Amino acid sequence: MIAQVALVSQTTKVGLDEVSVVAAALQKQVTRDFGPIWNIHASVSAFSKLAHVPLGYWPVIVRDDIKQQGAAGFHSNKKNGQPFALVQFDTNWALTASHECLEMLADPSGNRTVASNSLKAGQGRVLYLVEVCDPSEEAKYGYTADGVLVSDFYTPHFFDPTSTSGVRYSYTGAVKAPRKVLDGGYISWYDPVSQHLFQQFVQGTKSQIVDRGAIPGGFSLREFSDRSSEMIRGKPMRNAAPKGLMQTAMVQLSAGAPKKGKSSVDKSSASWAQELETRIAELIN
Repeated sequence: MIAQVALVSQTTKVGLDEVSVVAAALQKQVTRDFGPIWNIHASVSAFSKLAHVPLGYWPVIVRDDIKQQGAAGFHSNKKNGQPFALVQFDTNWALTASHECLEMLADPSGNRTVASNSLKAGQGRVLYLVEVCDPSEEAKYGYTADGVLVSDFYTPHFFDPTSTSGVRYSYTGAVKAPRKVLDGGYISWYDPVSQHLFQQFVQGTKSQIVDRGAIPGGFSLREFSDRSSEMIRGKPMRNAAPKGLMQTAMVQLSAGAPKKGKSSVDKSSASWAQELETRIAELIN
């Protein structure tokens, strides 16, 4: 089965030409890098409006303000189970779009977990939430696809019980050991004994583990994890990229003025778009 991702801009700062460039970069990343490692097949296409996205696609929507108190982006699920992601516009929005796209593909439900040893001493075995970009989300760990800065991501070996020489723990090799969180990154897990969500944050040489408590009813693990860490997550993605890596702001493309004329949008797509807009408003307002 091939997942179909739609990249859409709802900000005047990003035109369709730039969306198309980033969509092509994400397609290359998914096809060449991410897909073979995670056994995932997906297409990434650019659309000018949410109402133009066909039914069944998973939208990644770039907006001026997603009101997540510092989060660059987050992904969630509609009530019908179809995922979508919101991305805050900034100069590194393509990096955020890559991050959210890969995590949505790896875990569309928001509840995928892998059992492994806890990072908290004495806690034993826990269930780690599969968020493939969080531990190395800092811009400095990214790499380019077609000149666009995209996110590093961990491999399934990230949850191995012990380190093994020659094993790749993240695509760029930045992550050197299982469950290793890098500067600016974090990781989340569920403890079945206490039934609480725990998170580890790393800033420079400092590491902090936080008990977030029980997961409220109606929240997926990912939604609760994202909301619990919204003051910290996303900031590293806005940091400067390594010298030589191109940010999307440097592409400087313009889609030009939209053409006027009668719309031929499919009614079912328009209805679905309106339903999704309502869901987004519930999340960000």
